[in-house]
Amino acid sequence: MPTRETKFTVNAPPMEVWGFVRDVHALCSCIPGVEQVRVVDDRTAQLTVKEKVGVVPLIVDLTAHIDSEEPPNRLHAIATAEHLSMEIDVALEARGMGTEMRGLISAKGEGPLKPVVDRLFERRADERTAQFAEHLEQRFGAVAPAAAAPEGVAPGAVAPVVGRDWLARLGAWLGGVWRRLFSRVGPGSH
Repeated sequence: MPTRETKFTVNAPPMEVWGFVRDVHALCSCIPGVEQVRVVDDRTAQLTVKEKVGVVPLIVDLTAHIDSEEPPNRLHAIATAEHLSMEIDVALEARGMGTEMRGLISAKGEGPLKPVVDRLFERRADERTAQFAEHLEQRFGAVAPAAAAPEGVAPGAVAPVVGRDWLARLGAWLGGVWRRLFSRVGPGSH
């Protein structure tokens, strides 16, 4: 199962970052490819994600559900679509005047699309993380590097780098996860 871990500091206090993470519309506005969001309840949302595979646009319907949370410190969510499941862990911790945001995302392709999901996850993770990071920087201001590299980073994880590049990698990765995993699963592929 492809896994990515990211870590960076956002220029905002933990409660503000938590509010952003829990506001599905605000969060999804920073994730590349999310075109529609429908809130089902305070823990569940249905998303329409569009990704281009070459010149072909792919549209995927995804259901995301918060499995557990400890406001304003931790959140665990599960997102599913046909042929795909993802687990997302977010941890927030005060760091000076900002908040260290750590994310761990695991994606699992299922059935005949498993190899495609795995390849897409690896291929576009960095780009989507960068795009996500740019959106966060626009929202919260400049982003600082994480204080230290994460211990026990999973194989294939994105290691933090200094400044905006690191945050950019997280944003690109998150957006890429959504797109890659759903790029081969669209209305015409059911």
